[in-house]
Amino acid sequence: MAFCPDCGTRNADNARFCTTCGRQLADVAEARAAMDPPVGTHRTDRDGRMIADDGLPVGQDLDGEPGGERLLWKGRPSKLFSPIRSLTNRYKLTNERLVIERGFVGRRTEEIDLYRVNDVAVKQNPGERVYGMGDILIETTDTTAPDWSLLNVRDPDRVKDLIREAARAERQRRRVLLRDEV
Repeated sequence: MAFCPDCGTRNADNARFCTTCGRQLADVAEARAAMDPPVGTHRTDRDGRMIADDGLPVGQDLDGEPGGERLLWKGRPSKLFSPIRSLTNRYKLTNERLVIERGFVGRRTEEIDLYRVNDVAVKQNPGERVYGMGDILIETTDTTAPDWSLLNVRDPDRVKDLIREAARAERQRRRVLLRDEV
């Protein structure tokens, strides 16, 4: 919604003139465009969804809202390296948060907002490198869970890059700065 600076009337985003006083709203649209910084290097469609290199929206829509939460990746530990954890742990990465579910009968769910992610790293031992597996280490500013590990994940470098880019985009969307960015 665009508000008229003269009379304060709420107008549609694409309105060229105020519906109450008739003031031209071109300068209001320019100011709104200047205040909304570009988010990351990714492209978006008219609904605000991230567009991949192939021109399709990234991820599955979770909430049905334009520009809302989308599932970017989901996975679980490898059955080869950790058969019990592969049954009990599940990971989901959306464009807003990382969800870690643990448990078989009882379930514990931890959510980490991506704007809180400070650093992401990959750790691989020689056996994991052979099979394309690895652990993803996540450092956050979350007080309940400052450090997390996604264990025995397939293609860990790709997942690490997804987390890093989604965290950067979420910080820009929320206009959050880390201390080292100031």
